[in-house]
Amino acid sequence: MTDRPNVLVVMADEQSWNTLGCTGNPAAQTPNLDALAGESTVFDACYTPFPLCCPSRTSLWTGLMPRHHGVLGNWRPIEPQLREAGIAQAFATAGYHTHYNGKWHVPGTTPDRMGWADSSAIPAVLRGQDRGRYIEDYRSWAGERGYAFDPEHIENLTTQDLAALREQPYATSSIPLDSFLETWQCDTFLEGLDRRPADKPWLAVCSMNAPHFPMLVPSPYDRLIDRDKVQLPESWKTGTATKPREVRESHFARDFENLDEQGWIEVTSHYLGLCALVDAQFGRIRRYLEDAGEWDRTVVVFTSDHGDLMGAHRLMEKGHWLHYEEDLRVPLIVRHPDGRQSRNSNFVSMVDIAATLGELAGVEWHEPHDGRSFASMVGNDSATPTREYVTAETMLHDGRPGGNGDPFHAKDWQYPQDSLNLSVRTADHRYVFRSHDEAELYDLAADPWEQHNIAATADGAQTAALLAGLLADEVADVLPEGAALVRERASASNAKGTS
Repeated sequence: MTDRPNVLVVMADEQSWNTLGCTGNPAAQTPNLDALAGESTVFDACYTPFPLCCPSRTSLWTGLMPRHHGVLGNWRPIEPQLREAGIAQAFATAGYHTHYNGKWHVPGTTPDRMGWADSSAIPAVLRGQDRGRYIEDYRSWAGERGYAFDPEHIENLTTQDLAALREQPYATSSIPLDSFLETWQCDTFLEGLDRRPADKPWLAVCSMNAPHFPMLVPSPYDRLIDRDKVQLPESWKTGTATKPREVRESHFARDFENLDEQGWIEVTSHYLGLCALVDAQFGRIRRYLEDAGEWDRTVVVFTSDHGDLMGAHRLMEKGHWLHYEEDLRVPLIVRHPDGRQSRNSNFVSMVDIAATLGELAGVEWHEPHDGRSFASMVGNDSATPTREYVTAETMLHDGRPGGNGDPFHAKDWQYPQDSLNLSVRTADHRYVFRSHDEAELYDLAADPWEQHNIAATADGAQTAALLAGLLADEVADVLPEGAALVRERASASNAKGTS
């Protein structure tokens, strides 16, 4: 038996920061994660560098910003030299047993190539795309129990499910809880932990698919949430009226424009029901580790790859290039075996998590990365912040977020063929640069719901120019033409706003 700590990472998919009881959601049903928060460090200002599954997950395991790792859209492959890189390799080299379970979404490589010795519930790759929920072992297992999924659909939907979702964007699953994907996946994860060597510490990941769309929820989680406690975002009232054209015209707005207020409450309730389902699976994992005597020697992390707008500005899903608080800010809870507990509002980024895990476990990691370990902040309210701001970046080749396995290197970005959306979040402001539309600046003290764009006003132009400069400096190493465009636009807007 070793004295080195185990490391457990439980990861949700598309779960926003504000979906937990411990982060103030009055409708949330998350008792297990709330209990974890009570004995951990809750990081209230953790942000994803790209609000989309594949880029954010690649950033998590490589510690690199998207422009450096190459996954610039779902299914665009990782840069070739990184196919066998990442923090799991460092843990394996240090003598850790490594296990990865569930949604992978690091295109162009596999868990075993990136250092995971054991894996389970890994999704299939169909037509060059790692399909998340399309897990062949699960579909076969469910089929043996009499459940028939549509063979052409990747989301494990039955004919009954498809019919229900054609009526509205939420429904009760025809698959009961004991056969639902998250239940089965947690079973396979615990079976994987059963295989761990007795003489090694371990790094294990359980990567859930919930609460990602579709909002298909098994009973009783479909009705678990008290609708009277669901609070729609304040920006739901104004919708997209004050937003740039590419936001107003995006499918994230169009696909849900016919939902009335009660419809938004229902879809939000189903979303929170899936969050509750994730919480229940976390509870199962905790009980397993407690029974095995492993809980109190394990660093435990709960987070998500990105959020969901879930009604903010009457938008839905992750938004890819929208760059608002609800899709960029994610939960992050870190429990240390020594019982450190605190609440921390310092900025951290998803690219920082790998370096932090390495430091907490005493694992040396020598690969180049963009992450800044925040291990000193775990349980320490007075630790020096590692970041004054966080950034996010979205690059779309030919305007398409996915690539069907086709590479897109940031150095090959060209304007106007390709689009570039960048954002920076400081303590007081969020600034969003849009290569194909107007910029946005929000004074978060006066306007926390990001409803009043002041980028082109006399009061905001100077701040917008300053923050644009931060973004240009950030990306100039790979995107010199993009950085020049950011500076040029900000300079012109500043001159107009101050004239």
